[in-house]
Amino acid sequence: MRSCTRSGEDHRTQQEDTWRAYVESLRKKGGEQDFEEQWAAFQRIFAQREDEDGPPVVWTPNAIGRTQSNLDASMRALGFTSYADFYSWSVEDMDSFWRHVIDRLGIVWARPSETILDLTDGPQYPRWFAGARMNITDSCFSAPREQPAIISGSEVNEKLSTLTYGALERLVNRVANGIRDHGFGSEAAIGLFMPMTKECVSAYLGIIRAGCRVVSIADSFSPAEVKTRMRIAGARHIITVDDYVWAGKPIPVYAKVVEADIPTAVVIPSGPARSSLRKNDLLWDDFLSSDVSLPSVVGDPYKPLNILFSSGTTGKPKAIPWTHLTPLKCAMDGHYHQDIHRQDVVAWPTNIGWMMGPWLIYASLINGATMALYEGGPNTTGFARFIQQARVSILGVVPSLVRTWRIGGVTDQADWSGLRLFSSTGEPSNRYDYFWLMSRTGYQAPVIEYLGGTEIGGGHITGSVLPVACFNPPRRQ
Repeated sequence: MRSCTRSGEDHRTQQEDTWRAYVESLRKKGGEQDFEEQWAAFQRIFAQREDEDGPPVVWTPNAIGRTQSNLDASMRALGFTSYADFYSWSVEDMDSFWRHVIDRLGIVWARPSETILDLTDGPQYPRWFAGARMNITDSCFSAPREQPAIISGSEVNEKLSTLTYGALERLVNRVANGIRDHGFGSEAAIGLFMPMTKECVSAYLGIIRAGCRVVSIADSFSPAEVKTRMRIAGARHIITVDDYVWAGKPIPVYAKVVEADIPTAVVIPSGPARSSLRKNDLLWDDFLSSDVSLPSVVGDPYKPLNILFSSGTTGKPKAIPWTHLTPLKCAMDGHYHQDIHRQDVVAWPTNIGWMMGPWLIYASLINGATMALYEGGPNTTGFARFIQQARVSILGVVPSLVRTWRIGGVTDQADWSGLRLFSSTGEPSNRYDYFWLMSRTGYQAPVIEYLGGTEIGGGHITGSVLPVACFNPPRRQ
């Protein structure tokens, strides 16, 4: 990595100061300037940018943003003065780093481990939290019971609904008790084949609280693909919906379950005119049992709780198990890189069949934040209005979706000035589209690139809300 030179630093600083002054002038004008004019100004200001200066800087954290970040809070608590130092410590002393993360996130243990990381058998065979007992759902309800856990909206009803942490936990208990009362089995694999809704979240957590494992299936899959994934996971029960509306079109879901010949389905009806059920199937309300709180089924942290799958586009889909420890990665990334705070409202257009669905649940709830879930197409003006109305502060995106928003004028009538951060994953980013995206917030919200994988439950390359020093990260003495 290069070292900073005085002349290079002065040149770079002058350009960046000019850009910040330009952004401030836009703010004073009310952001009325045409986007193409903003893009032209950006190109003009950074026209003489040298390769050694790095890419032009569109966003720089201000003093308030830096000092209020979760990263800064941990750095101050641990005595670090730079992100580079903190990063070096996190990879050189993983035991101490993860002990700090566990304490900061308030992870709940039925029996804590005396050790964090055991490398007795070598680094290729690490053993985390040996001897511990836990159920990760117990760490999802640390927020006040009256705080909103989920804000919901949909294409067919723009009126928002809110589910508090207390109400969500009662619903989770009803699912867990329903699994027990209907004899699904104490360690059953149960499919989840539906859009991201409050029922989906409660079913997901209820299955895990009951000691069972979720089989995540994207609701876009065909009956044959559903059947294949259920067979691979050894699952005979599935929770699904009758149908739902996406981008103005009804999407049948339960009909696919019937065609796939899944033995037992729990069906959430879309309205009074629901499909007739097969003999062994249950309606959601009939499946739910008492909300009496019973202890979660605890066990070894390495016990699988969720079976996800590769796309299967190039052959047989690969089953990817998550354990009760995988959500710690989701929550840690959300805490430090997406900078999720308790007061945040987090939205990420995704599906329970892909890793960002479970990721959103854990990253939001373990951090005590609020999820914003929209049932319908994220490529619609209704979704853009939902982001405004739900007061979303953190929004996950994929580049192709951003391009659709820009070209289609989807966000033109929505006020996204309340957003403070975007995070992008899934595809290579496009500079022009993401410049446009940041313009929707007056360049106040950065885009945190998030490159990871289903196997690890999070990112292996990602950005942060703190500036990184432009010299080699020093090693902590």
